[in-house]
Amino acid sequence: MRNLLLAALSAFTVGTAYAEGTADMEIYVDYPIGYWDITSTGYFDISNSGRTHSYENAMWIDMNEGDQTTLAHTWLGEYTKDMIILEFWVNPSAPGLAAMTINARIQNQGIGPTVRLGDYASPVTGQWTRVLVPLSHLGIQQGDVINSFYLNAPQNLPPFWADDIKMRKENPPQTTIISIDPGRTIRSLERRMFGVGLATQDWTIDLEETRQGMREAGILFMNFPGGMNANQYDWVTSTDKQDGTYCRVTTEDYLRLADAIGSDKMITANYGSGTPSEVAAWVRYANIEKGGDVIFWSIGNESYHPGAYDVRPPPFDHDAETYAAWVIEAIARMKAVDPRVKIGIVGTYGEHSWPQRTTVINPISGLPANGWSAVILTRMREAGVLPDYFDFHLAPTAPGKESDAAAFQALDRIDFWTGRMRKMLQDYLGPAAMSVPLNLTESNTCWARLGKQSTSLTSALYLAYSWGQLAVRNVDSFVWWKLHNQALTDGNFHPSLYGWRNYGDFGILARGLPEDISPPLNTPYPTFYAVKMLKLFARPGDTLVPVESNNMHLKVFASKSGGRVKLLVINTARDRDVLARLKGNGMNLSGTVTLHKYGRPEDANEEDIKTSQVDLDNVNFVSGPNLEFERYSMTVVEF
Repeated sequence: MRNLLLAALSAFTVGTAYAEGTADMEIYVDYPIGYWDITSTGYFDISNSGRTHSYENAMWIDMNEGDQTTLAHTWLGEYTKDMIILEFWVNPSAPGLAAMTINARIQNQGIGPTVRLGDYASPVTGQWTRVLVPLSHLGIQQGDVINSFYLNAPQNLPPFWADDIKMRKENPPQTTIISIDPGRTIRSLERRMFGVGLATQDWTIDLEETRQGMREAGILFMNFPGGMNANQYDWVTSTDKQDGTYCRVTTEDYLRLADAIGSDKMITANYGSGTPSEVAAWVRYANIEKGGDVIFWSIGNESYHPGAYDVRPPPFDHDAETYAAWVIEAIARMKAVDPRVKIGIVGTYGEHSWPQRTTVINPISGLPANGWSAVILTRMREAGVLPDYFDFHLAPTAPGKESDAAAFQALDRIDFWTGRMRKMLQDYLGPAAMSVPLNLTESNTCWARLGKQSTSLTSALYLAYSWGQLAVRNVDSFVWWKLHNQALTDGNFHPSLYGWRNYGDFGILARGLPEDISPPLNTPYPTFYAVKMLKLFARPGDTLVPVESNNMHLKVFASKSGGRVKLLVINTARDRDVLARLKGNGMNLSGTVTLHKYGRPEDANEEDIKTSQVDLDNVNFVSGPNLEFERYSMTVVEF
């Protein structure tokens, strides 16, 4: 039986072409990746340098009979679309590892079939052996959601090293096709889709070079004072209520900057240490006294989070009941001052996220829930008060767990976030939920201690891809955090991550600090060029139209303005150029097209977006015109 399985697996792998690395779902590469965590009931060292298959560390696992090592996805499970094989490498210290068994927990199905490692590989003592287990052998079908993989010890096993664990994807079809349907419309774009966050200590905003950079990038929306310090900001004195620090950007400074660059405005009100009357007075000052036309106001910044500043004593700090009452009062006071204002509430991804002291009942399912958003939405519904929008943030990776592949794959599964939030709004608000849009008001690849990924081309491609994924799902605003920060050196600089800069930064423009680390003030990072690429792709009033790619590496979006179609093509394959055939329903795919491209050469040479022209008639074969998209790049195609 074992020989038959090995022969079948050999034929399967020989005949299967794998996707390029950034498409694979990495689980462990020197450290657990993304939302994956790894534990064991046996002796376990997650960062052992004794023997490694790649890079610096491997896992050292010592399991006796009955022990189990668990590879768990810690948030909602992992979607397996296009995944075909579980791959990992083992290096046993003695014979006997072939007896280890493997199985998986499938969401809503339980634990699937158990297989024996020895039926898929023949581990050799002291050598690295690759193990390939088809997911179908574990009972996993395309589209299933995986909660955990298990490595089991049915008997005492020899201690062993394990490394480079991933789920592999099958290669895309041999012929890549991009199909555009310009006759249908997804949505029209608002100015709020072209936003950036502004910090309270950004002393550069009065410099013309800063303002010119913002105009060049096409920034049309700003969130101030974004970040956790919004819960500490005293708008009257422009100081930090926690430590008394003076904040260099006042409300008047912010309004002046926005007017100078032609940006719409958003303010995040101080929930952590403020009062409803204070925020109402802020509305009066900004809109009535100063004529600032600040329409969008969010109440607090991640106020559910223990790290958010909150002066209330337990159990009322970071408390949904307290927040709901505050919001209901604030909405009445703020709209009494200026009825135009749109007021958003701090939201979470699901009805069980960030559990509270209060339990409510989901009106549709009839089941209890005690998450932050469930409690707030219930209390607002009971009070007959609706938020004008649902404010959420997106930074899918924890510091120290970054992976370039995982960054893109988090966006592949974006419906796990947007779908759950919309369902929650519909469940708790009923038909009124249709008038409560999702607004992304803070976004980055990682939420703290940024490393080299943040200043690399990966982050730029992520920005463009996340914008497109949210735009086609009718999210009403997109704000990248932030304009300036400063160079950081306490993040992840693992060699598996793409990039050459030896510092991280939240900003799209360098702040010039610290002087011995940061490039000069207002030096553009790759993320700046991603924002600028969006300006080339679409502007407010343009429509998004359907477009598809059958190649998992090519992320594609299409816009239309005045009858003219543009494509945004993001090639996430790090080492593979992709030739794509263009198909347009009713489009004239001939003549000259303009290409705007930013990729590896531009990043390496710190150059601007490159513009060129291609005559489609010269690349128009029997099957239609073909364009090649450079590896690890983003391109706007203007027809």
